[in-house]
Amino acid sequence: MKRAVIVAALLSWGTQSMAASVPVVEVSNGATSAVAAGDLNSRVARLEQLLRSNGQSQLRLEQMVDQMQREIGELRGITETQSYQIEQMLERQRQLYQQLAKVKSTPAKAVATQASATSASTTTVSLSEADSYTAALNLATKERRFDDAIPAFRDFIKQYPKSNYTPNAYYWLGQLLYNKGEMAEAAKMFASVANQFPNSGKRADSMLKQGLIADRQGDRTAANGYFSKLIEQYPGSSAAKMAQKHIK
Repeated sequence: MKRAVIVAALLSWGTQSMAASVPVVEVSNGATSAVAAGDLNSRVARLEQLLRSNGQSQLRLEQMVDQMQREIGELRGITETQSYQIEQMLERQRQLYQQLAKVKSTPAKAVATQASATSASTTTVSLSEADSYTAALNLATKERRFDDAIPAFRDFIKQYPKSNYTPNAYYWLGQLLYNKGEMAEAAKMFASVANQFPNSGKRADSMLKQGLIADRQGDRTAANGYFSKLIEQYPGSSAAKMAQKHIK
């Protein structure tokens, strides 16, 4: 009798224990599913954030590369232009010294043969012209007093409009204005050389500067026109080679 009571009690306790354990399992599975879903969503959100961040970083990197390429191109153009200017400056000084030597010998010849000096048909550069031009050139090249050189060249052009040095004075005046960023005025000076002095040794250089100014002002059509004309009329010259590098 006692044994039967004990067995019945054990069966009853086991049934209650099993019944009580069922909801625990269900709640645990639901919580586990919710946690798993939340963890997946957070991972997806982090992944999307990383993708957006990487895309923005790549865009900034591309913009930086483009900016660096533009700056490198500008620096290369400045370096080439400055090298060309130095080369031309040295050549011009050599020519100037030769011209000065000829000018200084002119008065002696004039005294010895006054008739031939009077009947000469070619224009003779006077010593005052040479001195005036040399003074302006020294201000620009040796003393580097650019603000003083500009009015000096203007005065020379005004005083000696038909001098053999006048086209060179126009060129150097244009170069000084170009360096100061006064592109419109510089373009006028280079145009004077290109249009009024077809036999000048500075004409090719002036045409090159006309193209460079048009390029800096954003007028690619005009720039290419100047470069093409320069290459056609002065093939093989250093100015034409420079134009070939800039033409697009």
